Amino acid sequence: MTVLTMKQCRQITDWVTDSTGKDGGQPVAVAICDGEGFLLSLVKMDGVPTKSVHFAQHKAYTAARMQTATDAFLARLQKENLDIQYFCDPKLAALPGGAPVYTPDGRVIGSVGISGRPSEEDQKLANAAAGLICFENK
Repeated sequence: MTVLTMKQCRQITDWVTDSTGKDGGQPVAVAICDGEGFLLSLVKMDGVPTKSVHFAQHKAYTAARMQTATDAFLARLQKENLDIQYFCDPKLAALPGGAPVYTPDGRVIGSVGISGRPSEEDQKLANAAAGLICFENK
């Protein structure tokens, strides 16, 4: 069974904090969950607002539980005129910035949530961070 390792979590958080720390933009919080939405890693850059830490965790949780990026989840809610409360899960967040981590065969084995920047930028960062993890086919 393929799972995210702590080494891979560090790879993701190091890449995000290095990338965002050098561009002069706002600091971010980075949350990484396993495939079921349980928190594996949480990093908050100096100066990131507390609300961003909370949002990053919920974005990662949502990407794992719904097995899709949170911008796609938001689009689904809007397209189908659904209220997020219909899912009966108060941890779900319909905010862009969460992305699942897939195995080569398409299974979701984790997720990345990023918050602290404009929503579109959070989502781009999360997508790129989730794409850093590659698994060898065995």
